[in-house]
Amino acid sequence: MAKRAMTPEAKALKAKAIMDKAAEMFLTLEYEKIKMSDLAKQMSMSNGILFVYFKTKEALFFSVLCREYEKRLARLTEMAQAAPVRSFDDFKNLIINELMELVEQNPLYVKLESMRTAVFEKNVDAEIMLNQKISLYKSMLELVAIICESNAVAPEDVIEILQAEASIITGCKLSATLPQEVVDIIEQNGLDGFQRNFKEDVRKTMICYLDGYEKNYIA
Repeated sequence: MAKRAMTPEAKALKAKAIMDKAAEMFLTLEYEKIKMSDLAKQMSMSNGILFVYFKTKEALFFSVLCREYEKRLARLTEMAQAAPVRSFDDFKNLIINELMELVEQNPLYVKLESMRTAVFEKNVDAEIMLNQKISLYKSMLELVAIICESNAVAPEDVIEILQAEASIITGCKLSATLPQEVVDIIEQNGLDGFQRNFKEDVRKTMICYLDGYEKNYIA
């Protein structure tokens, strides 16, 4: 008897399960140590079937990142609706509050975002990346419309600041991430000044950026 083809819904559920497992592995393993063959084993599927869903490891983790970013946009929308932006200060508070929540509660997104440009976007099929970005851009425009309802900040400024924020997260994360052997040397020699506090670094950097932006914005 011929095997019945999977429905689009069933395929979507399978893709979600694969991304869930990949995210789980990513929180406990370095990216370089994650093998698609190990993931396939954990999913009880062949390598061939796994690659039907995601052609490359980069495509898989880029999809996980896009899913996390979609969740992030939804959370920002929720926060913007709860505390309408009526001034630039309101906007700054929204951005900083969401950023701190992100750093404290979503290490998966932070880790993925820090690899987006250097690893994922460099190696993901252009069509896949374009489709994902178009979908995210639509969600971002919906968020921007809510933030800009009172005309306290212009849509182009919101988009520019959100893009800058991603770069700040990446830069601070990379500067705070040291190889274990370097961490050991720092601890053994009492060189605590060389340790970086990612949460504090990203908060201070974002505040400085927003303060500078506000001066130019008001001017």
